[in-house]
Amino acid sequence: MFRAILAPAVLTLSSGLALAQQDTAPPWSASVMNSGTPGLQGIPAFLWNQSANPNAFDERPTLRIDREVQAGTGKPGYTYKALWVLGTTGFSSAGYEWTITGEQHNRSRGSTGAQNVAVNGTIWRDPTDTGEPTGPSWGLNGNCVDRTGEQPPTYGCIGAELDVGGAVGPDPHRQRVILHGAGGGQPGSHIGYGVMISPTAGTTIDRAFSTSNVNGAFGIGLDLAGGIFSGAAILMGSGQFLALDGTPEGKFGHFLFYRDAALTYMTPGGPTLRLDDDGAVHIGRVIETVPHVPATANAPCVKGEHAWDQNYEYRCVAENRWRRAALSDW
Repeated sequence: MFRAILAPAVLTLSSGLALAQQDTAPPWSASVMNSGTPGLQGIPAFLWNQSANPNAFDERPTLRIDREVQAGTGKPGYTYKALWVLGTTGFSSAGYEWTITGEQHNRSRGSTGAQNVAVNGTIWRDPTDTGEPTGPSWGLNGNCVDRTGEQPPTYGCIGAELDVGGAVGPDPHRQRVILHGAGGGQPGSHIGYGVMISPTAGTTIDRAFSTSNVNGAFGIGLDLAGGIFSGAAILMGSGQFLALDGTPEGKFGHFLFYRDAALTYMTPGGPTLRLDDDGAVHIGRVIETVPHVPATANAPCVKGEHAWDQNYEYRCVAENRWRRAALSDW
């Protein structure tokens, strides 16, 4: 079995240097957390990489794990972990238990073009040996499984959370969240975009935002009631349209669009309503279900208003001034 001489508190690994020698070896546990696997228990170990020559920094990773699963090996449905951290908290533990933490202090000038990332996950979908489609791939995956059975839940269970700008205030609705993006912190904080989908030139995204499970039930599809917008709540580009009866396959028959200085409602049979910028209204049929018939010729009205009943057609020709025309059979 491999034995390393480690410091009681720190394992120092410096570029081009051997392991630090210590007088005593740390205690080895015969079973780490009752797993049956020997290893170090209760001893912090730090890997520190610093180049002795500032002009020749060691570009190799501080900790590197190379693994390759050979053909015909491995158990079906088994998860093989390249790096695995198991943390268990006590019932009265007041500390914050972070299983994996990445901190990057970025001091690079923007002019250098450097891109520094605290946590980054990349997976490459490579072709198979037989041409069979390659299996599903996740660049970054976050799961939160609530096994408390609390009804209603007291605290949140968040699959992935993105906080930009500093501390986030209390939110009583963050109980079950798939993805939460929070911006703010100090008063006056400014975030450019809450969520931005930005394909590069020549790239096509079939659906920027989509609900894929047609059997699922949603309360509100898009909720903007909690925001105060200095601009448009929903902004669409010129010539684009809003479909009203779409299917999961992307088909639709009714939609609204603005083009040629007019807002048009389109149906499978053609346009049935058009509102021009000059105020003209083009409509297939007009059905007045609540005509508001005036009781007298000087009943309140606005110029241009009209109404009807069994005997007359009414028209408001001036403020609070009605005129009428008799109706007859033919």
